[in-house]
Amino acid sequence: MESILGYFDDFSKQTQIYEFNGVKLVVKNYRKETGILKWLLINATNLTINIYPFTFQPIKRLEREAFFFRAAPEVLNKPRVYVTDFLKIRLIREYIDGDSFINLNSEEAYQELGNHVGMLHREGWALGDSKISNFIYSVEGIYIVDAEQAIPSTDNRHYAWDLIVLASTMVLFNIESVVQRKNDLEKIMDSFIKGYVEGCNTVVKEVARVLEKPSFKALAYLLVPHPFSKFFLTKWKDIAKEF
Repeated sequence: MESILGYFDDFSKQTQIYEFNGVKLVVKNYRKETGILKWLLINATNLTINIYPFTFQPIKRLEREAFFFRAAPEVLNKPRVYVTDFLKIRLIREYIDGDSFINLNSEEAYQELGNHVGMLHREGWALGDSKISNFIYSVEGIYIVDAEQAIPSTDNRHYAWDLIVLASTMVLFNIESVVQRKNDLEKIMDSFIKGYVEGCNTVVKEVARVLEKPSFKALAYLLVPHPFSKFFLTKWKDIAKEF
């Protein structure tokens, strides 16, 4: 049985896969109503403490994603974009073959992911939608395949938001087996954080301090299921003490 979050993730997908001359392509339609609904719901949650500047307008989401795929530093692999259609508000890009992080138990893979996300933050970018289903582990490395909320940012609150969303989805996408997988999930969460600290070294001090704030602690307890929220916050509390 798939998790509720997994079902919602599939339901809200705006992408379709086509094959053209033997080559798989992904066509993303930003006008799809379920995709708009998803961002309206997430933005409503975000408004309580107004952390991240989400946009739900289709044209703006297309602009953000196209700009990220074109201009963001190559610390995460990005699919090649073939067509950016501003009239029909859609994007045609390369299909990435690999394993979703939803299905990975590899501590090494999660440490590498943490390292790359840390480097992305260090380079002044935030993702907004950093759920683990947006990352693919392939033979060429780690790809990010969804960046429609990504923005250039030096706001440490945006980085902290990315970390909470990642921690939340690590657990929620495995909610049906969370009791059996408790130790595995804690190990991969720990590996991700270690990798992040290594990759983000210049800003990790401030990010750790943000995660110590009452509003962010409350958000972590709200979004990351217990007892993983405590595990996540304890790890960051320990990191904050090191600086």
